[in-house]
Amino acid sequence: MKWLNEFVRDEIKGLQSYSVPDITCRIKLDAHENPYSLPSFVQKKIEQACSWLAFNRYPDPCARVLRENLSLKLSVDSEMIMMGNGSDELILYLLLCFGSKQVVFPTPTFAMYDILAKCAFSRPIGIPLGDGFEINEGKIIEQARQEPSIIFLSYPNNPTGNCFVTERIERIISQTQSLIVIDEAYYEFSQETFLPWVHECERVVVLRTLSKAFGLAGLRVGYMIAQPQVINEVQKVKLPYNLNAFSQVSASLAIENAPLFLPIVQGIMDEQKRIAEGLDAIYGIKVYPSKANFILFKIAEDICAKDIFDLLINEGILIRYLSDTPGLSNCLRVTVGRPDENNEFLGAMKRIMGGKDEQTS
Repeated sequence: MKWLNEFVRDEIKGLQSYSVPDITCRIKLDAHENPYSLPSFVQKKIEQACSWLAFNRYPDPCARVLRENLSLKLSVDSEMIMMGNGSDELILYLLLCFGSKQVVFPTPTFAMYDILAKCAFSRPIGIPLGDGFEINEGKIIEQARQEPSIIFLSYPNNPTGNCFVTERIERIISQTQSLIVIDEAYYEFSQETFLPWVHECERVVVLRTLSKAFGLAGLRVGYMIAQPQVINEVQKVKLPYNLNAFSQVSASLAIENAPLFLPIVQGIMDEQKRIAEGLDAIYGIKVYPSKANFILFKIAEDICAKDIFDLLINEGILIRYLSDTPGLSNCLRVTVGRPDENNEFLGAMKRIMGGKDEQTS
């Protein structure tokens, strides 16, 4: 395989692919997914749409109907919206279009910023978060001033769940000449946004997705909001027909019926609060505040988080092990599930941590 080694780019040789452990559990609380099916009315509308969709024809390359529906929902011109096969695709397009020598982001954060930066011939620069997982805007500004940069900010941040202080992000916007990408994948849960800044500053881009609150993770629908001149440039690197017809129609129907999802989102956040309180009451666990549909928590140093992770799997419950991520020593993350799933998770944690407490006492 000598030829393979010679042809593969050096940046790719050193990469580790984004991987999801192949672990099957009856309760899946590891991937930030919405635990509920679509509202029945939306589900029926999608089923009806399948009867007239022409699957032998290519989809609308511009996703006009979907963009118009989003335009009405967001009160922005449809020319300011671009659709992607998930937000990941849009992140790659931004890097390909505005590729600079360095891509700056806080760490820990969404892994794809680093991976896609390397794929797009850019140098990723991670700036560690400070106390309380707060952004270090001074160091980000200092780094961005050294050479042209793209700055990615996950808001709320994945995997920590917190929204960075607004004024800190505003300083990054005003004190750099970088392209600032605010990834608002969990906006519907946090209700905090930098969308108004898109109108005020042409260097600000907002990313969102229908994978989380709208429960369409299996269809891969993301979108970008930016000023028209930015959208026009990114369109030049977009693959043709990048969003399939079924995803376009399903997403359009979800957006048209967005109010039906509000009780679901509220229910998830109510459960998030209940889980956080339940974990906080267990000895040996530190819970971090979250404005998303997941919770990061840290296990006491005298207990191994990997043991907790494995014991939960033994009980048929899958969460996310993060202790191998820099800055997240002995940490685990749980996605909010249905009430019955959350009850089982909390019950299992009480049993497991109770047993661990007895072993260490």
